[in-house]
Amino acid sequence: MTHPSASPLGTPRPAARPVLRALPWAAVALASGAGAVLGDWQFAWVAAACAGLALLPKAFTAVSGIVFPAGFTTGILIFCAAALLAGEWGGLYVTLWWWDLALHLVASSVLAVVGMALAMTATGGARPRVAVWVLAVLAFAFSMMVGAMWELMEFSIDAIFGTNAQRSGLPDTMGDQAVNLLGATLGAVAGHARVDRGARWPLARLLGRFMADNPVLYPDLSDRARRRQP
Repeated sequence: MTHPSASPLGTPRPAARPVLRALPWAAVALASGAGAVLGDWQFAWVAAACAGLALLPKAFTAVSGIVFPAGFTTGILIFCAAALLAGEWGGLYVTLWWWDLALHLVASSVLAVVGMALAMTATGGARPRVAVWVLAVLAFAFSMMVGAMWELMEFSIDAIFGTNAQRSGLPDTMGDQAVNLLGATLGAVAGHARVDRGARWPLARLLGRFMADNPVLYPDLSDRARRRQP
């Protein structure tokens, strides 16, 4: 017999999704509380900062009316916790050589989708008059630009405060940029597939949901494109 909160294929039904999204928030709240109880206030504040950063899209929605896809804030929370709590305090940056690279891959691919969303505002959501790959190149470039700015920030922090954000220096930077290139390519390809033929890959669906939920940015998005959102 199929469980009421799961589909026959094992995918959680909408009724179960809020519960799943609440779990990371509960875990971060517990971590912050545990840090305070144990007297590790720096850890407690960093855990609280993860939640604060994740809530920024909600605050932006309140002042702008621009809606982000369901689960987007939870995704930011998980990313921040993986980077700051698990990576820095948990030592995974040291024990798992691929941890930092995995985070760069995720961030750069999502940033490319953001870049495609920005590019599509120029068309109001309608199919662009230029080839779709032109917008994909812009999305790729946006992601790489943010990645380069991040590496510059890390270098500046190390130079000014004597920290070790870049660890091995140039090899670390070049490794990060190589992974950023891969992630930006994946995100740009997903954005291209969504705009060109309505693909429903995970990253492509993220772009589709954002466009469908924001008619103020994409007034010319076709009714067909809005209806095919999951």
